[in-house]
Amino acid sequence: MSSTDARTSLEFDFTVPTEVTVRRGIHSDIRDQGMLLRHRRTMTVGDVSAKELVLWSTTAPNEVTVSVPAGSLVVWNVWRDNGAMHGLLGDAEIRRFELPDGGLMLECSDGYAPRESTDLRVELHFDPAPTDPA
Repeated sequence: MSSTDARTSLEFDFTVPTEVTVRRGIHSDIRDQGMLLRHRRTMTVGDVSAKELVLWSTTAPNEVTVSVPAGSLVVWNVWRDNGAMHGLLGDAEIRRFELPDGGLMLECSDGYAPRESTDLRVELHFDPAPTDPA
């Protein structure tokens, strides 16, 4: 497993509709952690459709499959503090690791902890794979 780089968000380009499976691993118990997915067109999870979806560590199943239309999907980690959602602030960071099966493991730090910490770990699996992995 090799790390490529660290950033605050990742973008994936799909030329065809794609199923993205998100598998949550560890998450911090200090603050609710989540993975935010944003697309300019509507995505679907079960019976929920939206252009922006947040998969919270406290409410989403450990594994979720999202139907994503062709186009650009942007993901970043978010967290709740004092009832408000935060993301892309302070020391927020996503470290990306390629998995042997072609998926990605993302280790995310929220804005409070040092960037090297892991407040949320998720795997992303794509069917079919993106044309230009982030």
